[in-house]
Amino acid sequence: MNNLTNMPLRQDVQPAAVSPISSPDQAYLDATTKIDISQLEFNSEHNFITDGILTVTFSNPVIKSGPVPDGWATWSSPPESESANPDVLITNDTTQTMVLSAPVTIFGFELEPSFFGVHPFTVNFYNGNTLLGSITRDVEGSFGARLFALSSTPPDLPIDRVIINGDDEFAIAQVRYQLADPGINQTLLLFALLLLILLLLLLLL
Repeated sequence: MNNLTNMPLRQDVQPAAVSPISSPDQAYLDATTKIDISQLEFNSEHNFITDGILTVTFSNPVIKSGPVPDGWATWSSPPESESANPDVLITNDTTQTMVLSAPVTIFGFELEPSFFGVHPFTVNFYNGNTLLGSITRDVEGSFGARLFALSSTPPDLPIDRVIINGDDEFAIAQVRYQLADPGINQTLLLFALLLLILLLLLLLL
């Protein structure tokens, strides 16, 4: 059985500490903004979603379905998920790349495989070609949706690309983010520039 109901580079690893987030607790919800997909037409196909601030572009088109169980039979319940009846985006493939229009310090989403049973999924979070962190979880296809979320705050690099890999088609829901503060990047750049000037002065002495 499955959840579908009437529905058809080189990697530079960053040696830094990042924080995976395993469940959508209140701190996570308060710190992030959700891209609302509830107004998208049922069974419509999309290459991106946006809230007017952040745009998430998909390598494979997604189908909007839900709220569960309309078009997607099951989901998990709190505290493993925000809601047992979310709107979902279905990927008819085992992999998906999401490119973000702006860097973020937190990015996350809930995921459930199509076919019932346990399926391994790995989500890699990147800044350019730099792998910031990787989350692997075994996810049950029947009432088993799980959160895949990562926090990467300064001095770690922000997230601008996410790749999902699994052994089954899947749906995602509750796409959330926290924008990176551009002032932080400018401060780090200024600090690096001042440090370089200081080193040059020391060499000239």
